[in-house]
Amino acid sequence: MPDSNDPWPRNRRTDAFERNVAVQLHPHLESDAIVLVACSGGPDSVATLVATSRALTPHRVIAAHFDHRIRPAEETAADAAFVQSLARGLGVPVTLGRADAPLAGDEAGARAARYRWLAGALTEVGATSAITGHTRDDQAETVLLNLARGAGLRGASGMAVASAWPLAVPGGTDLQLLRPLLGTSRIEVERYLDALEVEARLDPTNELTTYARNRVRREVLPALEAVNPEARAQLAAFASRAREADDALEDWARRELETHGETADRCARVDRRALAALPPAVAKRVVVGLGRSVGLELNAAQRDELVAIAARRGARVDLAGGRALTDDRWLVVSCGSGR
Repeated sequence: MPDSNDPWPRNRRTDAFERNVAVQLHPHLESDAIVLVACSGGPDSVATLVATSRALTPHRVIAAHFDHRIRPAEETAADAAFVQSLARGLGVPVTLGRADAPLAGDEAGARAARYRWLAGALTEVGATSAITGHTRDDQAETVLLNLARGAGLRGASGMAVASAWPLAVPGGTDLQLLRPLLGTSRIEVERYLDALEVEARLDPTNELTTYARNRVRREVLPALEAVNPEARAQLAAFASRAREADDALEDWARRELETHGETADRCARVDRRALAALPPAVAKRVVVGLGRSVGLELNAAQRDELVAIAARRGARVDLAGGRALTDDRWLVVSCGSGR
């Protein structure tokens, strides 16, 4: 492990944890890349900040702390002071952010505000990678939430170790989100912090079952663990299998579109007989790719309708921002006024 002047113990327990973080991060980063580590002051993010600064060397790491303005000001000020003290011990700089307005009760709004701020912070320092402390337990919670909300195979696959930026922001296509603890349990995080002799901050809002994720964490997962004590690990393993299956179907659809499709200007088309011969799971991905090739994002109903009309000629469907039609050979999707 790289040398560091941080004051916390190093031993076999800490080294194993930090090696795992290094193994997860290195395939996704250039050797001199600067990264931002999102750190709330809670156990998962503290473990991530310490382990990342040791795995990458401190001069490549910036701690990023965001105040959602959900809790009393004195509590969030104490969180920020804790993160600043932790960062000083590690020898890493800190950047601080704050929501424009209180975000209490708005999970989606808080998440979006955090990632918008992180994207801006990355741009300011000329970096493209932010690191979060999502664990295997978070993965299990995410899978259950996504399935309960009607997600398909992609939603069932939960989070990836490396992914594109989670919301649209200026320049966001160049940004990536890294989750090196995604295969690590919260129990392992707690053991790492014990080995470091670090006591992280606790967020009392994590106990509130008014938030959907907290209800899953506090009520649903314990009920599942009464059925199978390894429920969290099994849900995370299921997510990995779902991601492998979804990636394979996406690759199949891409090859079909390359073989049987054409794109020119604002018009794209695919051989409708070739499309009709595909399994529905692949055909749906082909028409989604067809739409994207001309700048159209098809919703589930539009996607299913386009797959259906591929079986006959002379069909026509209006789309938001475009249209689709079939002729003797092609399913044609056009953007704008079409053809």
